[in-house]
Amino acid sequence: MNTIATVTAPEGQTKNTKKWRIKKPSPAKLVLAIVLLGVCIGACVGVYQLFFTEEEKIALTGTTTYGSLNETIEGSGTTTPADSATYTLSGTVMDWCVEAGDTVEVGDLLYVLDSSEAEDEILEYEIELEDLYEQLADLQENIANQQITADFSGRIEAVQGEVGQQVQGGAVLANLIDDSVMTATLYFSYQYQDVISKGMEVSVSVPDQQLSLTGTVSDIQYVDYHTPEGMQCFGVTVQVENPGSLTEGNTVTCWLTGTDGTPIYAVNDATLSYLHSQTITTEVAGELSGVHVVDYQRVNAGDLLFTVDGSGFETQMETVQKQIDNHEKNIADLQESIATEYTRYSDIAGQVVTAFYTTDRMTGNDTGSVVVYNQDSMEITVNIDELNADLLEVGMPVQVYRTTASETIFYDATLTYLSLEATSNTSGVSTFEATITIDSKGELSSGVTVYYSIDTSGEGDTGESVLAPVDALCTYDDGYYLLVQADQQPEGTIDPTQVGGSVTEYPEGYYAVPVEVGDYNGNNIQILSGVSEDTTVFLRYQNARPTGGDTTSEGGSQSEEQTGRPSGEMPSGEMMQIPAFGNMGAGGTGGMGTGAMGGGMPSSRG
Repeated sequence: MNTIATVTAPEGQTKNTKKWRIKKPSPAKLVLAIVLLGVCIGACVGVYQLFFTEEEKIALTGTTTYGSLNETIEGSGTTTPADSATYTLSGTVMDWCVEAGDTVEVGDLLYVLDSSEAEDEILEYEIELEDLYEQLADLQENIANQQITADFSGRIEAVQGEVGQQVQGGAVLANLIDDSVMTATLYFSYQYQDVISKGMEVSVSVPDQQLSLTGTVSDIQYVDYHTPEGMQCFGVTVQVENPGSLTEGNTVTCWLTGTDGTPIYAVNDATLSYLHSQTITTEVAGELSGVHVVDYQRVNAGDLLFTVDGSGFETQMETVQKQIDNHEKNIADLQESIATEYTRYSDIAGQVVTAFYTTDRMTGNDTGSVVVYNQDSMEITVNIDELNADLLEVGMPVQVYRTTASETIFYDATLTYLSLEATSNTSGVSTFEATITIDSKGELSSGVTVYYSIDTSGEGDTGESVLAPVDALCTYDDGYYLLVQADQQPEGTIDPTQVGGSVTEYPEGYYAVPVEVGDYNGNNIQILSGVSEDTTVFLRYQNARPTGGDTTSEGGSQSEEQTGRPSGEMPSGEMMQIPAFGNMGAGGTGGMGTGAMGGGMPSSRG
């Protein structure tokens, strides 16, 4: 509805009446104005609360317990087979025997490649080897011929050549004669053919020396020899010992005695010859480096007579021998390839996880691979913190487990490797590489994430004692203290503000009690004296938002509501990282979360 207003003119003026219409605001605009006003008021209140009010602090506490300090190292890793074999192929596939997923045993045939090229190479090497063997034999003979020895016992004559002289192959160096026995060949008529035989004694006359000697028939030759008178004769060789005066060319007359005692004469006289004689020559060219005899010197069979230096033969023989060795190695390698690579058998038992090959259209060459995993035993490679590495040793048992959608499966495992050398990382904490071998019995596949737990207490268990949450430990100038809840002040308490305490702000009803500490793990620390079990200890403050929203921890730690467990407690077996020794400020890190402890951990581990 519109309102009409009437205005009256002053006296003395013409009366003129004018009407204005005044609009009332709509209900929607009134609501908007009220909302904006409420927002402004709320903002002012929020700013005031943000800057001029304090957050409510909630004290988080824990409880001391009594028991053994459980030292456990935990983590995770990805499985790989402890034993695997990869076979890479290149060639022409003649037979393909496996596919991915197959189970194979040791010695099972995987594939066969065409080995004809390798066999041809072997044949070529063998042909070349025959020639090299001949060269080697010739060189060995030449080396042996560098030393010239006597083939039989005798006397040296006509020595030629001097030390240092260059000689060619076949050069004459001396003569060697055996004059201990002389021989002569005579001819007898065939009418005595049946009378004369080997071994018969022969009378030998040397007219020039007026010597009569006895010889022996050493050989008979039934030849067709005729005398000028036409008598047909056969040859008889006679040997006679040299008394020392006989020489080659001496004329002798010989006769035999028949069975009736009558002499049987040869149809001719004969001339004496040496039983053995030899012209000594060089077999190789070189320098005459040794002359070991002189004229008329008596020598025995095998005595060294001359030496020829042919040193080049040794170098040549070494070269040839290397070629032979290389050829033989190449043949052996090719034969091994034919037996193993061209005809490939599995070296291990397990499952075929990869089996494929493809053919290059341009070359026609097949390439591919077969991979076999033995999954009875699996491995994970992990990095152990430097502070924990000294607690481990190879052979320690390890519990490994894998969680599926429906269950958790446990496996027995062993620490089989621990590096002796640490590796630094970007966080400044060094780690030692370790290998855990899992007895999976084929129930684990490669590439699966599993979790491990290593109990390091072993025989070195620290025994039972009072245990306090690590977060509750505080430091001061002379040691450590706990903030314990008590109805009245215990004896021996200290004032943290006066002795350099790491925590000086704590709730009423709590007192700083000095304690003696022992060993520790990520959850608890041994209290050797000062506090008993079932004592409530202060851990830290946690702030709550004034408006009742989500709580926030001063040190960024999770609340009981977030973790699902009381603050300061850890589930059984859960390991926290031990902080580095040294002082830790209120906002310090070290993998443990900031709590009451503002100083370093006790170095009770030594």
